[in-house]
Amino acid sequence: MRIKLKPAITATISAILFASSTHSTLADQLDKIKDRGKIIIGIKNDYKPFGFLDSDGKLQGFEIELARYIGTEIAGSEDKIEYVPVVASNRMELLNQGRIDIIVATLGRTEERAKVLDYGDDYYMLGEGSVVAPVDSKLTSWDAIRGVKLCGMLGNSFNRVLTEKYGAELVLFQGTAELFKAFEDNRCEGVGFDEPILQQKVAEPAWQGKYEITIPADSFIPIAIGVRKGETALRDAANRAIEHAAAEGVLTSAAERFNMGKSQFLEDQQAKAKAAR
Repeated sequence: MRIKLKPAITATISAILFASSTHSTLADQLDKIKDRGKIIIGIKNDYKPFGFLDSDGKLQGFEIELARYIGTEIAGSEDKIEYVPVVASNRMELLNQGRIDIIVATLGRTEERAKVLDYGDDYYMLGEGSVVAPVDSKLTSWDAIRGVKLCGMLGNSFNRVLTEKYGAELVLFQGTAELFKAFEDNRCEGVGFDEPILQQKVAEPAWQGKYEITIPADSFIPIAIGVRKGETALRDAANRAIEHAAAEGVLTSAAERFNMGKSQFLEDQQAKAKAAR
């Protein structure tokens, strides 16, 4: 049996369907976050000083402070932020699967990554490619690491330079705890990794006098947030939050709090953000 709808009812249903279709077509991730009432941010929780768990099991770190600021500004409340731990090798996959909205996890800016995600503004300049070795090690120059077994991190952007340019043999791990344990167990002669992490590690009492940075950073790479391709509204909202955080001194204070050393980049960003207000 066919049911005839009155013209007025038909028009109303059509309008609803059209509005729904239009909203679905136009809705970007920023709209979805607001509809959902929660923002999901991919962070690291084993990457001191950027993101780690303290002795009480609470998230701490430079990027946690930034993620908290971004999430609060976009979602409206710190209570509306869900943090999802990621590692270098899975963060872009989780983003593009829709399991997180934003990456705030030491995401270095590279042309290769820019093909699969959109970057936001840079928020830190990361020294990459330092080497830590025992204090009496002969690994004191890049020439000395050719053919040498180094512990490294899966997904780190400097791995290719270490192998292709300097000829190191990398043994790769998912997390820093596993990485440093392997080095302490003599599974490799040194660690080739990001400088801020190594600086903080050699300052720990258990490592002082035993290990040191024998080769300083080869280069510096800007790190930025990442969103899925085409999510310009979310990217722009995050960029505004980063600028506000810089102007209010959130980033410089966090760097000082987590012993990351003086950063001319952060100071310049703060001055620039203040001037723009």
